[in-house]
Amino acid sequence: DPHGELKNQNVLIIRYSLDLTAAKFDLEMGKLEDVLGKCRSKLFEVSRHRPRPHLDSKMLASWNGLMISGFARAGAVLQDKSYVQRAERAATFLRTHLFDSSSKRLLHSCYRGDERMVEQISSPIPGFLDDYAFVIRSLIDLYEASFDQQWLEWAVQLQEAQDRLFWDCEGFAYFTNDTSDPSVLIRLKEDQDGSEPSANSVSASNLLRLSTIAGRPEWADKSRQLLAAFAKRLKTIPIALPEMVTALMAQHHTLKEVVIRGELEADDTQELIQCVNSHYSPNKILLLADGNHQSFLYKTLPFLSALQMKGDKATAYLCQDHTCSLPVTSAEELQSLIIKSDK
Repeated sequence: DPHGELKNQNVLIIRYSLDLTAAKFDLEMGKLEDVLGKCRSKLFEVSRHRPRPHLDSKMLASWNGLMISGFARAGAVLQDKSYVQRAERAATFLRTHLFDSSSKRLLHSCYRGDERMVEQISSPIPGFLDDYAFVIRSLIDLYEASFDQQWLEWAVQLQEAQDRLFWDCEGFAYFTNDTSDPSVLIRLKEDQDGSEPSANSVSASNLLRLSTIAGRPEWADKSRQLLAAFAKRLKTIPIALPEMVTALMAQHHTLKEVVIRGELEADDTQELIQCVNSHYSPNKILLLADGNHQSFLYKTLPFLSALQMKGDKATAYLCQDHTCSLPVTSAEELQSLIIKSDK
């Protein structure tokens, strides 16, 4: 108590191990444990009648988005389906409890109530920019791990909402909050990647990835405009925005699409998927063309209809700048293509 704040008060602390305490008071270990157990019971009984400290039970869309990305990427690289399943359950939770289907907007938080039930406050807090950016990235990552196109459709829907709510049409880039809160006098733009990446940094990558996945070239333009808005910051202090530098590098190198034409559960398809995931190639998008011409991907990317299986085997194509490689059917050939494209 160096500041004398607890003078004449009893503060319980553990100074010694059980062995030393037993030796000091000449007690057998069993007797000491019995005495301490009775003491703890008395303390617990008294504390039950005191006001309980506030419990922070909130669940945030943004933090869950970061977690989903982690599980999805780990599941894909480590070939661990349990991680991917956890990511899917969390994404389903977000859509159930932190998404307003009528307004097509995310909510910032929900809460765990009594009996572990999910509760919402009377006036739910609308999602902020980081909620949208982190959730959108997680949905893209989750698609690349599960190949369930519902996550891509939702990502596109959320990106459209993010553009509508936060985009600065004059200065470019995204504001942190929308215009619904009259108490906010100045709308700011976050420009530093700290313990969490800035939402603008993540959005720069999201826009680039979705422009390719959804066939929306205007999103690639938006990504370039966003990077231009932070050009001075990137030039003078790039270490402050490492996540945005990653997006800038992807812009310069051009994203490549690895498209696998095959059935998801087939062994030869899984072999090609594992080949892609085993090679670190950050500037790529992995797509599965399963032959369902009514699906979201086939509708947004018409060129997929031209990609066929070779000899009834799962077949991989590496596409870049609207040009696709010759088809390959073995993991060795695909790995060679990817390594060559990374140079």
